[in-house]
Amino acid sequence: MIAYLISSSMPSAVSQQERIPIRIGWQLATSTQGQIVEVLKRTDLLDGLGLNPTFVPFSYGEPEVSAALKGDLDVMFSSGQSVNNLLARGGKWKVLGRLHYIQAALMVPPDSPIKEIKDLRGKTVACTFGTIGHREATLKERAAGLNPQKDVNHVNMDILEIQKLVESGGREKWGKFDAVALWDPDISMFQKDGAARVLSSHRAIHLISVSDKFINNNRPATIRFLEGVAQSWEFFNHFRERVNQWYIDDSQFGFTSAALNSAAKQDPNFDAKSLSDIELRLDDESLCLLDTGAKWSQENGYTQTVVPIRQAVDQTLLAAATKGIAGGHFERPEVILPSTREVALKDESGDFLGSIPLWGIFLLQVAVTLAAIEAGQWLGVRRARLPEHERESETAVSAVSGAVLALLAFVLALTFGAAASRYDLRRDALMGDVNAIQTTYMRAGLVPDPYRTLTRSLLRDYVEVRMSAGDVYGDPEQLIALRARTAALTKMLWTQAEGLAEKDSNDIYALFSEGITDMVEYQNKRVAFGTNFRIPTFVWIILVLSSCISMFIMGFQFGITGKRSFPSQLALVLTFALVIQLIYDLDSPGKGYVHLNQQPMIDLYQSLSDSK
Repeated sequence: MIAYLISSSMPSAVSQQERIPIRIGWQLATSTQGQIVEVLKRTDLLDGLGLNPTFVPFSYGEPEVSAALKGDLDVMFSSGQSVNNLLARGGKWKVLGRLHYIQAALMVPPDSPIKEIKDLRGKTVACTFGTIGHREATLKERAAGLNPQKDVNHVNMDILEIQKLVESGGREKWGKFDAVALWDPDISMFQKDGAARVLSSHRAIHLISVSDKFINNNRPATIRFLEGVAQSWEFFNHFRERVNQWYIDDSQFGFTSAALNSAAKQDPNFDAKSLSDIELRLDDESLCLLDTGAKWSQENGYTQTVVPIRQAVDQTLLAAATKGIAGGHFERPEVILPSTREVALKDESGDFLGSIPLWGIFLLQVAVTLAAIEAGQWLGVRRARLPEHERESETAVSAVSGAVLALLAFVLALTFGAAASRYDLRRDALMGDVNAIQTTYMRAGLVPDPYRTLTRSLLRDYVEVRMSAGDVYGDPEQLIALRARTAALTKMLWTQAEGLAEKDSNDIYALFSEGITDMVEYQNKRVAFGTNFRIPTFVWIILVLSSCISMFIMGFQFGITGKRSFPSQLALVLTFALVIQLIYDLDSPGKGYVHLNQQPMIDLYQSLSDSK
C-alpha cells in the first residue's frame, strides 16, 4: 500500500474538545468535489489537523448559498456562480483557492434532430436556474445568435429531477424537454451510457470559499484546512477506486468509477504525482471564468451590478498552506469511516479480541483464587496439627464451606443475570435502531426533492456511523467523536424536517419527523446500555471478596481433612475464572470476545444502497 502523508503541524492526537468545529457545505451531485469530501469525511486527516468537521450536503448551489447567508456554514465547496450569488446578496466570504475544474454542458437525446445550438430555437431546455449549467447554456445560445429569453424556453428544475428525466429514457425527446443543461459527473455518465449526447460543453470552476468570520477567528485553522484539501487530492490520486466507491455509495446516483475518473480528468491535479504537485491556486484563466460569471449574473437579473468577485479572492492563506506543506513532516492518515464492504469484511475475519484483550483479568482471577485456596489450606494444615479438642470440627467446617459456596453461587447467578440482561438490552436497542432508520428512510420517499434525496444521503451516512458504535464503547475518545458526528447528522436530519414543516403541515411530514425522533430515542438507548448501565464497581468488589472467602474456606477444609487433589483444585480455579471472565466480558461491550453482531446494521445499509 502506498504510504500517504498528512501534515504534522498539529499534534497527531488532538482531543475532541480541543478541535475547532468547522461546517463544510458541499453539493451532493457534483464530482470531483464529492471525492474530495469523501476523503475529508472518512479519514482522520482533518482530525489530525485540529479540526472537528461537519459535512452538510446540498442538491445544488442556491440552498447552499442560503445556508451560508444564514451563518450555518463556515466553508463552501461550490461553483464560482454560487459564490458570485453569495457575494451579491451581502455574504462576507473570501475565495481562497480552486477546488477543481468541472465540465458544464448542454445535452440532447442520442437521436435528437438537434445538431447545433441554433437548432434550439423554439425548444424547451431543463436547467437549474442560477447554476453553471444555466449560465453556460444561455451563453452558448447567445453566441449562436439566439435570444435566451425569447427564442428558447428554459424551465427551472432541480438537478436531481433533471437526472431522473434523462434516466427515464427517450431517443429523440425527454417528455416535453428537448435538451438539458447539467454538469459532471452526469455528463460523463450519460455519455458513457449512451443516454445523452453533448451538444456543447464548457469548462467551469469550483471554489474553496470560507466565511470572513471563521477566517478572523481561526486563521491558523483555515490554513491547516487548505493543507487538508491539498492532501485529500493526493489521497484520491493514490486510491481512486476506493474513494470513487465511497462517493458512489454516498450519492446513490448510479455513477460509475469510470465516469467519475473521466470527470476528474478535467482538473490538472488528477495527474499530480506527489503532494508538492497539487495546485489549488487561481490563475488568470480561473479569474476570467469568475469575471464571466459575475457579468452573466448582472445581465440576467441575479445581481443589480457586476459583482467585483476578484476583490473577494485572497490567496495569501493558500500560499501559507503551500509553504507549510513544502516544509512539513507527514504521516499516513487512517480511515475512520470505512465502507460497508470493509466493515463486513472485518466482522467476518474473526477479530474477536476487540480493542483491549482481557487476558489480564483472567490471569489475575486465577492467581487470586489459587492464592486464597493455598492460604486456606496452609492454615487448615496448621490447625489440623493441634489437639483434637482445640481444632475445628470437620463437620462444622464442611457445613460452613457448603453455605459459603451456595451464597457465592447465588451472587454469581445474580451478576451473570445482570450482565446477560444488559447484553439483551443492547441487542434489542440495535434492532430498534435498525427498524427506526429503515422506517425513516422509507418515509423519506414520501417527501419531495430535494428533501428526499438529501435525507436519504444523510441516513446512509448515519448508518455507517452507527455501525461503529458497538466497537468504541471501551474507547472514551472515539466514543466522543462518534457521538459528535451522530449528533451533527441528527441535527441536519431534523433541519430537513423543520424545512418541510415550514413548507406545509400534513400527516406525511409528521410521520417523517416522528421517524427521526424514534432514531434519536434508540440512539440514546444504545449509548446508555453500552456505556452507562454497567454492573457497579461495588458489586464486583463483593463478588471478588466472596470468591476469595469461599476459596479460602474450601482450602481450609482441604487442610483440616488432609484430603487434597491438585488437579481438582486447578479445575475449580480455572472454571471459576472462566465464569468471571464471561460475566465481565458480557458487561464490557467493545472490549472482549463477546461482540454484538452488527450484521443487521450492515444489511440495512446494503438495502438502503440498493433502493432508490
